[in-house]
Amino acid sequence: MYNKLLLTLSIFVFIACGGAPQEAQVVNIGSLGSEMKYDVEEFTVKAGSKVKIILKNNTPLEFMGEMQHNIVIFKDESAAPEIIKLAESYFGGDAPDDNRILAKSILIDKQEETTIEFDAPKKPGTYLYVCTYIAHAGSMRGYMIVV
Repeated sequence: MYNKLLLTLSIFVFIACGGAPQEAQVVNIGSLGSEMKYDVEEFTVKAGSKVKIILKNNTPLEFMGEMQHNIVIFKDESAAPEIIKLAESYFGGDAPDDNRILAKSILIDKQEETTIEFDAPKKPGTYLYVCTYIAHAGSMRGYMIVV
């Protein structure tokens, strides 16, 4: 009797708390070899959902010179020019901490990978993402579509 009551109560608590934890939508994004471009320039997520981005720098190790990449997603695209300028001028290409940024990764070098996890905005819309490494943002960009 006690076990049935405990099981029933546990089920009600589970349902009241929203059930099982929501699993994150995984989005794999990489660089296009040694080009300053992402291989995914648009992806769609549900409003308020958990998102996990796995970023891979696919630049070959043999590539001459620096080729670091990151991903920075903006809450509002109008903030991008100022934040990109700050990243390029004062932070070595790394995006500064700024409340106008929804999510950002660290800079990664050739053949490295990094992961970021965040909650998608509750407001449907189009959210710009770029690489803020020096001179990359002009061509290394895309959009997260929230529906």
